[in-house]
Amino acid sequence: MPSPLIHLDALPSAVEFYARYWNRQPFVVRGAIAPSDMDDLISADELAGLAMEDAPRSRLLKTAGATQDWSCAYGPFDEDDFAAAGQSHWSLLVQNVEQFHPATAELLRHFDFAPRWLLDDIMVGFSAPGGSVGPHFDTYHVFLVQGPGKRRWKISRDAIVDRDYIDGMDFKVLKNGFDGDEIEVTCGDVLYVPPGFGHEGTTVEDALTYSVGLLGPKMSELLTGYGQYLAECEDRDPRYVADGLDTDSAGFTVNRTAVGELQASLGALLNAQSFESWLVEFLTQSSHEDFGVYTEREDLLSADALRTALNQGNGLIKPAYVKFVLTMSSRGEMLLGFDGHSFTLTPESMAVVRSLIKENPVRPEAHPDMLADPATFDLLLTLYNHEALELA
Repeated sequence: MPSPLIHLDALPSAVEFYARYWNRQPFVVRGAIAPSDMDDLISADELAGLAMEDAPRSRLLKTAGATQDWSCAYGPFDEDDFAAAGQSHWSLLVQNVEQFHPATAELLRHFDFAPRWLLDDIMVGFSAPGGSVGPHFDTYHVFLVQGPGKRRWKISRDAIVDRDYIDGMDFKVLKNGFDGDEIEVTCGDVLYVPPGFGHEGTTVEDALTYSVGLLGPKMSELLTGYGQYLAECEDRDPRYVADGLDTDSAGFTVNRTAVGELQASLGALLNAQSFESWLVEFLTQSSHEDFGVYTEREDLLSADALRTALNQGNGLIKPAYVKFVLTMSSRGEMLLGFDGHSFTLTPESMAVVRSLIKENPVRPEAHPDMLADPATFDLLLTLYNHEALELA
C-alpha cells in the first residue's frame, strides 16, 4: 500500500537517497536550506526583470480561479503585462535561471547527493495568491525549493495512471486531478518529486519557488545524437556491406542472418570507444541557444598570465552553474565532458578536476600539479578561457 508523504529531518545521504527515494518515493524536508543560503537567490523583482529580456524563456500562466480558465503567454514581457495580471491567480515561470543569475546556481551545491550530471535547469516561479499550474506530473525528477512566501502542495502517493489532459492548452493539466497528500511549505522547505508522480501547487501568499530539474535524455535523442556524431567522421561511420548473405536474401527478402548482422553492427558502434567520448559531450550540451556553444571568453588569458595569477595566490573555481561530466572509458582512462567537448585526463589532472568539482577554490599550494604538470596546466588554461573556471 502506498505510503503517506515522508517527512525527513535533513536532506538524505547519497546512500539513503538512491536506496529509498530515487525514482520511488517523494519526500519533504522542513528547513532544508538555511535562511543565509536563501538570501542571495533571485528575488521576485529580479525575476520579473529577467522575464523582460529576450534570452530567458519565460511564461505567464493565468487561471480564473474556480472556473479553471487557463491561459499561457510567452515572454519577453513588459511592465504592462505584469500590471494586467492582477493581484491573484497567476504565475511567472522563467527557465535556466542558474545561467543568468549565478548566485541562484549556488543552490545546486545542496544537491550533490543527486546526479547533477542530469541537471536540466533551475526554473524559478513567482506566483500570486491562488496561482497554480494545475495538477500535473513531470517526466523528470524535481526538487521544489520554497523561497519567500507560502504554497500548498498536493503530492500523489503513486505514479499517475490516468493521463487524461484538459484539451486545447499549451501546457499539460490533468483533467481529473489525482488523490494524494497535502502539505504547506514555507521558506527553505524542499520537496522531492520523482517522475510520474502527480503534484499540484497553489500559492497561499506571494511566493517564489526554485525548481531544480534533473532530466534524462530520450533513447531517440541518444540514437540521433550519436548518429550525427558518427556521420561527422567517415572513419567512425562504417557502411553495411551485407557480408554473410546467402540465397535466403535474394530478391526482396531480408533473412534473419542479415537482421542479426545489422543489430550486431549497431551494437558494436555503441560499444566502441568513440561512444564514451561522445556521451560526455552529449550530456553537457545545453538546450538553450544562448549558452553552451563552447565560446571563448572575450578577455583571453595567456599561459603566462594564468601562471602569474596562480603564483600570486589566486585559485581556480568551477561555478555551480557549469556542468561537468566524468566517466571512465573502457580503456581505464578518465574522460571529462564540458559544453559539448571531451578531454582525456591524466592522473595528475584527474586529481585537480576531482577537487574542482567540489566547487571550492583550488590553489597550487594544495595542488602543485596545477603548475608543474604541463597537461594539467594546459587543461586548466583551456577550461578557464572557455568559461568553465573562474579565478578565485
